[in-house]
Amino acid sequence: MTTGTPRKPPVFGPEPWSDVAGRPWSHWDLWFAAVAVSDHDGSFDDLEARLVAQLRSHVGRQGADSKLSHLADLRSRLAAAGSSAADLATPEALADKRVLARARKKVSDDWVEGRAMTPAMVETPRVRLVRRARYGRWSAFPVDPERYYTSFRRHVEVKDHISKYKSFTAVDRVEARLRSLDKPSLTPTQRLALYRAFHTAGLELADRADDSHGNVGQLRRDAWHTYLGIDWQATGLAAEDYWADVCDLAVFEDYALDYQEETLPWRGVPAGHAELIEGLLLDLAAECRSHYLNYQAEEALQQLAWLAVGGRRFSRYVEAAARLGSDHWMPIEAMAESALRSGRQELAVEVFRAADHPGFHQRHLRQRCLALTGVDIDDEGHDPRPTLRVVESPGGHP
Repeated sequence: MTTGTPRKPPVFGPEPWSDVAGRPWSHWDLWFAAVAVSDHDGSFDDLEARLVAQLRSHVGRQGADSKLSHLADLRSRLAAAGSSAADLATPEALADKRVLARARKKVSDDWVEGRAMTPAMVETPRVRLVRRARYGRWSAFPVDPERYYTSFRRHVEVKDHISKYKSFTAVDRVEARLRSLDKPSLTPTQRLALYRAFHTAGLELADRADDSHGNVGQLRRDAWHTYLGIDWQATGLAAEDYWADVCDLAVFEDYALDYQEETLPWRGVPAGHAELIEGLLLDLAAECRSHYLNYQAEEALQQLAWLAVGGRRFSRYVEAAARLGSDHWMPIEAMAESALRSGRQELAVEVFRAADHPGFHQRHLRQRCLALTGVDIDDEGHDPRPTLRVVESPGGHP
């Protein structure tokens, strides 16, 4: 028997490639650096813009999302090492033309399979922010919701998909567990923790279930009403912690829990808290935008409008409309109709005018303005107001 040359193990990307500047680097690090040096004059900015364009095209979204996360991590590690892309993709490293060819293919592929992912590709900003919304702020609660969540875990964190027929049984089990825990002897602090834990349990169940009959959604909606009705101030939970958690839940809600009840979280906001919530939503919008989570950033801006409507904060209507523009018609109409119900026709018109700049629903909103107020802003010859795509918090920023 002859012994041939041992086969090299396949390289998927996260494996160590080399040590440079006293630090280990993976093959993905080399591939990103190689493409940046060879195709973008060493600029990671150009490579990032290319990946963002891929993300926006919705073709290869998963791949672009994962690669943008790795690129951000790579840039951070290079900065910490005082290095650049050229320090990895040296002429010697690129002497083998196969390296650059493979780098271009890997960076351009629409999909990244699981075994090829680096930790940063798995832990994308989207993943981290969703996890924060579901679990990340529990430590601030006087009673940790984890104490109750363990009672739901085996019912909701299941491996197999739950069919629409089996979802009835799953909901019955989870609801029965909730009812058994919601005892009259619970203090408001304990009850707040219980229903906060259940909210996340309901999201985990919704992730795995076919909810064609809407039974999961109805159970979640009923529990959401209960949660928001608990006197959280009596529990000692800090206002900033409570509202930051609610903002996260509202912005990262995936199953239309707020359908036709968009103002529900913002009704009865205590005096002085609305400004705090505004700042939290603007910070969240900016955070999402910085990670190219534009859908969630826009959702945060919509919540500003629902916050204003929920508290009849008329002085905020025009600003909220200007931030949104005409890409989102529902909150614009809601603010205008709220103004009209209070006899403020001119305010309603101003809301439509503030939102009247190019967007998907511009024509519809002009028609609604005419129908509701009798004012044809399409015929006024005015210059559309500039969009206020401001996503910073109001403290110290315009």
